Amino acid sequence: MKKTFIFAGVILAQVIFWTGCQSVPENIPEDLDARQLIQLGQDNYDTKHYMAAQKYFNTVLERFGDDPKHYIEAKYELGHLFLKQKKYRAAYNNFTEIQEIYENVPIGLPGAYKILCGIELAKIPQEKLDQFKASAQSHYDEPEADAQMIQAQKADSFQDEPQEAPVVQESPAANENSAEPESAPEEKAEEQPAEKSETGAETKSESAEETESAPAKEEKSQENLTPSVKKD
Repeated sequence: MKKTFIFAGVILAQVIFWTGCQSVPENIPEDLDARQLIQLGQDNYDTKHYMAAQKYFNTVLERFGDDPKHYIEAKYELGHLFLKQKKYRAAYNNFTEIQEIYENVPIGLPGAYKILCGIELAKIPQEKLDQFKASAQSHYDEPEADAQMIQAQKADSFQDEPQEAPVVQESPAANENSAEPESAPEEKAEEQPAEKSETGAETKSESAEETESAPAKEEKSQENLTPSVKKD
C-alpha cells in the first residue's frame, strides 16, 4: 500500500514538472511592454508555473532593464519567486541588490519595494541570513587582502634581487688626466726630429767652414812653394 502511494506521488511530481516545462513560452512577443510581461509572470506564479514566471521576469530585465523602475520590480518578483521555492541564496541576492539600489539612487524610485524587500528578507531563516552575510563580508574583504598579499610579494622580490654596484661617473678633469700619458709619446716623437734638425744644422755649418777654409790653405801652400827673391 505504501509503495502504491509513493509510486503515485512520483508520477504526480513528474506530471507537474513536465506541465511546467511545457508552459514555458519559447518565443515571447516583442510587442509586449514591461507591465504586460510582469502580469504574465505573476499569473504563472499563481498557477505554480514557476519556470514560465521566471522566463517572463527575466524578459523584463533583458528588454527594459535600463529603466530602474522596471528593473526593481522584475528583480523583486524574481526574489519572491525564489523565496517561494526555498532558493534562499538567490532570493537574498535579489532583495539585497534592490536595497543597495535604493541606497545609491534614492530619488525617483517607488518606495514600496524597499519596504517589501525588508519583509521578504525576514522570511529567510536566520541561520541562512547569518551565513549569507558572513560570506558577503568575506567577499568584500578579498580585494583588500589580495592587495596586501601583492604588496608583500613585491617587497620580498625587491629584497631577493641582487643589488648592482653603483656606477661611478668620472669627472671631465679625471678623463683629461688619464688621457695625458697617451699624448706623452707624441711629444717625445716631436722633440726627436727637432734635435735631429739642430744636429743637422751644426754639421752643415761645420762642412761650410771646412769648404771655406780649403782655398785659404791652398793659397798658403802656393806661397810657400814660390822662391823668395833677395834684393840687393
